[in-house]
Amino acid sequence: KITIGVLKNTASLPALMADAAGDFTHQNISVETKTFDSNEQLDAAIKDGTVNAAVTNLVSYAGLVSKKANADWKVAVALPGYSGLVANKKYKSIKRLKGKTIAIDKKDASKQYLLDVLKKNKMKYSSIKVKEVASMQDRVDALKAGSIDAAVLEDPLMSTAKANGGKILNRQKMTTNNGSILIMNKAFAKKNTSSMQILVDTMNQEIKMLDKSGGYGMTGTALNKMNFDQKGAKVLTDLDVSFKKIHKVKKSDFNSAFKYAKNHKLYKGKISYKAHTIKIKNIK
Repeated sequence: KITIGVLKNTASLPALMADAAGDFTHQNISVETKTFDSNEQLDAAIKDGTVNAAVTNLVSYAGLVSKKANADWKVAVALPGYSGLVANKKYKSIKRLKGKTIAIDKKDASKQYLLDVLKKNKMKYSSIKVKEVASMQDRVDALKAGSIDAAVLEDPLMSTAKANGGKILNRQKMTTNNGSILIMNKAFAKKNTSSMQILVDTMNQEIKMLDKSGGYGMTGTALNKMNFDQKGAKVLTDLDVSFKKIHKVKKSDFNSAFKYAKNHKLYKGKISYKAHTIKIKNIK
């Protein structure tokens, strides 16, 4: 039985869609998806063996395998996904956030993304106030309550924040590699090679259906598994989407994330693409 730990984000939708539609069962593999509110919760499930595959991001993965106990976890493939910066609607530009409070998770890719956005807007990290909020749902709630001024979020929760009065000031391109990945326990994957290949192939079919439909409209059941808010669903389904199919993680993206993690004291050790990746048949 393959148990996949997923988060409330776009990268997790292919697994959730396949599970909800029974497509894994149709392909004769036994798969269970478990949804977590934060990378922190997901990492705990990885460490205690609750899951044997997981949807995460390269920065979080670097922090995970920094500990020897998690060395058997490897990067399998790159998944579609993107982050955005959502602010209280009174802030019309990123530069207006100077001196304001932005919620992120410092241990995942949200800080890396925020630093990049600030750099492009010629702003220093020290020019803003940062609040550690691990759960994206908690960030959405805090933004709505007014206890923070902005937050780094991923869809579908980015659309929820917009539906509740937030303004999206920046969003990564959907067609680029933004660090979302599927990781697997190497020992489990080695014993279940064909099942893991079928798992990835099935998730790829879900992405093709998303692209063919041109939007999130067909993801209703999967979104319900995330306890998604209906106001946010309307914003989300109005988006046009075009995602890359599942593919190998680029070595340049891997090295960039690991160098960031090392510089921010999230990762210790050698940066080795070969040592931290596994091959999935037919994935290029």
